[in-house]
Amino acid sequence: MSDNLWNTIKNSGVVWKMPLAAALSWEAAKWAGSSHPYLAPLTAILSVQATVSQSMQFAWQRVLGTVAGVLLTLCVTPWLPLNGWSIGACLLVATFAIQRLKLDHTMVTQVALSILLVLFFQHKMPSYSLDRIRDTIIGAVLAVLVQSLLFPPDSIPSAKQKMTRFADHLASHFIKAGQWVEQGCPPSEAQTLKWTWQALFQELHQATTELDKAAQSLRYHPFAAKKRDLLNRLTRQMEQLRSGYANLSDMIRVLGQWSQTGHFTREQQQQWADHLQELAQVIKRWHTGPGISTEVSAGKFSLSLHAPAHWEQEQYPLALYMNAGQLLQDFGGESAFSLSRSSP
Repeated sequence: MSDNLWNTIKNSGVVWKMPLAAALSWEAAKWAGSSHPYLAPLTAILSVQATVSQSMQFAWQRVLGTVAGVLLTLCVTPWLPLNGWSIGACLLVATFAIQRLKLDHTMVTQVALSILLVLFFQHKMPSYSLDRIRDTIIGAVLAVLVQSLLFPPDSIPSAKQKMTRFADHLASHFIKAGQWVEQGCPPSEAQTLKWTWQALFQELHQATTELDKAAQSLRYHPFAAKKRDLLNRLTRQMEQLRSGYANLSDMIRVLGQWSQTGHFTREQQQQWADHLQELAQVIKRWHTGPGISTEVSAGKFSLSLHAPAHWEQEQYPLALYMNAGQLLQDFGGESAFSLSRSSP
């Protein structure tokens, strides 16, 4: 089998897994003696989700909800006529019980479907209840097996791609922030910087979501030790990217406030513009050198970014005051602290 055909099969699981699970479920239900074999492929189709974890969760909820709904209905069927009021009463009791147990909404749906269908079919086809439970289990099991054993979904390549793109754009934003500072932090450019910052946040969110999706895909993968190691490295690197985003956000905020005090000299503006350009190069070397998904070198980047020695004892309280002041501002309070404070 050629590599192209192999990759096509591997990457198009969403196309062939559902039909395969449905076909196997139908045949298995017929072999088990079901008079309603369509129930098995119905469950299989619904249970093939985006990740193995989601498939297992839905399959379990459908099986549990079906069994609960069938048993509840069988207990009351002999004493209830088939009409809208009897159906509504059964659904009310079932949904109230599920709400009290604080179960997932999917459980409500599965129990409700089972109650409705069993109430309707039980008088006409007594075997329907047993078929529904058995075929639902068959469809759920086969769907999970197909999803987890035959090329399980792998979101790691997509997560790596999104992380790499975010790292590149984060470095670009450091450069833009440096240019903004070099121009004297003009308020007219601050809004443009804010818009691009919001777009960058969306990219961070997308990369985080894709990485979470990759973690769910590997949670029940029986043969994924190497991929889990890779996922752990990506997770650590994602924390670095989040930290980079958060630190740049704080720096832009502080630089803007500093500029508004009137004490941000031209020399200091140039100095911090250079620092931001240096930090941009650090991020570029980080993701184009060792690269996303590999271990980052233990060596440190050599920069000219050093705080004056006499600030060493004040850097921590200064940072705390700045963050506390921002929190007060965000929540409508007032802070007496400013960058121009002269007292220790």
